[in-house]
Amino acid sequence: MNMVAVDKTIRALCAEVSGSARRVRDWNLRTEEELLHEACVCMFSSQMVFEVAEAAAGRIKDRGLLRATRANDYEQRLALALYEPLTVERAGKIRQVRPRFRNRLASLLATTVNTMREQGQSLRGLLFSAGSAREARELLVKQVWGFGPKQASLFLRRVGYCAELAVLDTHILDYLRVARGIDPKPSALSRLSGYERIEAEFQRVAEEFGHPVGCVDLAMWVTMRVAKREAIW
Repeated sequence: MNMVAVDKTIRALCAEVSGSARRVRDWNLRTEEELLHEACVCMFSSQMVFEVAEAAAGRIKDRGLLRATRANDYEQRLALALYEPLTVERAGKIRQVRPRFRNRLASLLATTVNTMREQGQSLRGLLFSAGSAREARELLVKQVWGFGPKQASLFLRRVGYCAELAVLDTHILDYLRVARGIDPKPSALSRLSGYERIEAEFQRVAEEFGHPVGCVDLAMWVTMRVAKREAIW
């Protein structure tokens, strides 16, 4: 693998990513339905490719299933929506795809929504209560079923809460393994303590690139994803 070329591409993308990051809508301006939609994207992306996760979350939102959450058959309605094929564009090709683990994802989302409602909680309230980005991530991991540290970090990034937490996706871990010899066990990343140790390593890498963590890991994600797809590494 030509890591010089990879690093050059990451640096070039960082400038573009920095500009787009300023256009992210502030989480304070989002409705609870919009926050739930973003939570769906992050929850689903742990089980399927990102384009399918976005399409599945969009289907659920379009069906009004993030508003009408009090029905007794809520979980079944979610599962049915996920069972129907999704139209997904990936790598320039349009395909009909059925999401993987539909019943599990429907159960995770239904449990999250129902539990938060029974406890009088909301995603907006949770974010307001947190005193820092790390505390917000910890609360999300505890309250949102299907969220680990990576999904919680991605959620906070997507809703414009913060960009200082690393989203340690497979593509980021591949870079750390090849370029830095860092190869953590998957089980270590499922715990906040283990995740934060690798995150600290990544923060040092971001400093070397001279850009914020959120900028570098998104640029790195794009670069490594394309590199692997085109088998140039």
